[in-house]
Amino acid sequence: MPEVPAQAAILVGGRGTRLGSLTDAIPKPMVEVAGRPFLDWLIEEVSRFGFPRITLLAGYLGHTIAERYDGKQVRGSRIEVLIEPQPLGTAGGLKLFADHLEDRFLLLNGDTRFDVNLLDLPLHAGDALATLALRRTAPGARYGTVEVDAAGRIHGFAARSPDRSGPINGGIYWLSKAILDHIGDGPVSMESDVFPKLAEEGALRGALYDGDFIDIGIPDDLAASQSMIPAMARRPAVFLDRDGVLIEDTGWPHKPAEARWMPGAARAVKRLNDAGWLVFVVTNQAGVAKGFFPESQVGVMHGWMATTFAAAGAHVDAFEYCPNHPQALEDRYRLDCGRRKPQPGMIRDLLAAWPVDAARSFLVGDKDTDIEAARAAGLPGHLFPGGDLDAFIAPLLERAG
Repeated sequence: MPEVPAQAAILVGGRGTRLGSLTDAIPKPMVEVAGRPFLDWLIEEVSRFGFPRITLLAGYLGHTIAERYDGKQVRGSRIEVLIEPQPLGTAGGLKLFADHLEDRFLLLNGDTRFDVNLLDLPLHAGDALATLALRRTAPGARYGTVEVDAAGRIHGFAARSPDRSGPINGGIYWLSKAILDHIGDGPVSMESDVFPKLAEEGALRGALYDGDFIDIGIPDDLAASQSMIPAMARRPAVFLDRDGVLIEDTGWPHKPAEARWMPGAARAVKRLNDAGWLVFVVTNQAGVAKGFFPESQVGVMHGWMATTFAAAGAHVDAFEYCPNHPQALEDRYRLDCGRRKPQPGMIRDLLAAWPVDAARSFLVGDKDTDIEAARAAGLPGHLFPGGDLDAFIAPLLERAG
């Protein structure tokens, strides 16, 4: 099974001199975008993908970052802040904090936002020490371009030029910890010092993406980000029933060892992830109320599903379930509550908690109660008849645009 990413590290040590007085008292990733620090937006996006750890590698005025984020939990991701004692460049800090890094980890620049499926990047790594997320096209007047072949091998980097239009480095990297052996002492730049040498050695790969990209490092792009970043965060969503849609409904399935995936389930979720859609699971779990298994077992199942999806480059943004039933054995579950489908409570709770573009969203279920819940929440519902889930989802996604 492919490796499941366990850590995302974000480089947040930059001074941001091109932003002038805006960064006199705060680091560049803390500048305000749409009323919040840019880093808030970035952490929320990274946390969607289920990384247990998010490590912020700070430098300039690092205490301001530590005060806001160290020890915090965002959507299940635990945040730690490490502060370098002096500027060490985008690579030097990695070497300094080697003991805090997993054997493989995701690294992101803390001043850029590139809308890609972060769990897809490891699938392109092969034997490379580093795999770069590349924006397929971008004007080369501001950014240098990347020379990458059809097999994904990066051969070199070209200086910025108005005559070139990409691909460019998107500021997201899947790294092997062995890359530290290629980082010298003192201040070292990943982009200028490390990556070009790895390209010469054939140890660098790239994956091409078309997602939106912005770098807040200059005033014009920071101004553009005020509307662009919130727009990137707002996404259409697909609400999926669980039993009978993602896994076979064998009668209260609750043990991973006995669960059977529906054909194309992981491919369908990854297709949605790659398209930039939010993916939610909304499932009635009355087996808890009827005493077939404890409520904790629902979490076990969902953890197993998340791990299996991650190995396939896919993820579910949130699992929602309702354990209640009017005929429950215990009083605490004997409820006819608004979250149990066909009531729309689970869907409405997700619409309230996430920046969902409801006008483009829909639900897929295998029972009439699923469709009724979607209709009550104001969403289209599609009845899944069984078979290959990916083949069912693909045309729905295409029609939704």
